Amino acid sequence: MMLPRISILAFLVLLLLTGCDPARREAKANFGEQGVTTFILVRHAEKDYGTDPLLTPTGDSRAARLAEMLSQTELAAVYSTDTHRTRLTAAPAAEQAGLDTQIYDGQALTYFAHQLRRRHAGETVLVVGHSDTTPELANLLAKTETMARFSELDYGNLLVVSIPPVGKAGVLNLRY
Repeated sequence: MMLPRISILAFLVLLLLTGCDPARREAKANFGEQGVTTFILVRHAEKDYGTDPLLTPTGDSRAARLAEMLSQTELAAVYSTDTHRTRLTAAPAAEQAGLDTQIYDGQALTYFAHQLRRRHAGETVLVVGHSDTTPELANLLAKTETMARFSELDYGNLLVVSIPPVGKAGVLNLRY
């Protein structure tokens, strides 16, 4: 059975238009057929004093509490800068998830944000940083400028950056 020429032409035009939708192409290129991408960003827990200090007992407790909070979350990866305080904050959650903590360069946040978005589409990832790098990374991931540097005395911010396959990303600032 032959379809009328107009039906074939209409089908080809429809196919061409849906394939050329820039938002759809960008979503597929960035996220494939994945769901929401979630980045959980925290500053390291309470630290001692010195050049590369360890965590205080309060900081150890906070790191354990973070792992407990994330115990029902399927983490795909855990990242930390290369300092004792960030690695020790990430360690309980990484161990609980059966993951190794991957080290990132806190001085190359734009590149790191791009890599995170590309590598972890549709996944949930924990990233431990510092009072300046954590909000900056949230801004880069969400493509916004809403998050300001944390106070040096504040260790309780937990940022959740949610990136849907299509639409704008959001940043939720929680306390833990």
